[in-house]
Amino acid sequence: SYYDFITSVGLPAQLAEVDPIVASFCGGMVGVLTALLLVEVNNANAQAASICTFCSGAGYLTCGICGGSGINPETGGMCENCGNLGKVICTSCAATGKKVFTEHDPRIDPFN
Repeated sequence: SYYDFITSVGLPAQLAEVDPIVASFCGGMVGVLTALLLVEVNNANAQAASICTFCSGAGYLTCGICGGSGINPETGGMCENCGNLGKVICTSCAATGKKVFTEHDPRIDPFN
């Protein structure tokens, strides 16, 4: 019987109370869920590595003229730089929020 096999191998007798098919199914599910979790963690790490370092993935930067208020401090009127929005498009990522390869990328050095 299954109980005799479990005890002859030296495993605890409690394992004989569990159906081997159910146990193998549960073990397989744990393996599948762990694999899916690792895939998601790797995807999250890849996404984090591709975020623009200047705007932190927002695609916009705070306006340097008005400091984000939308009002020009010199004139008291609308800020012409940002159009009264308080933010400007990030020129590093072109408002995508993703890193783009530029001529400043050390991996694409034309003189190396």
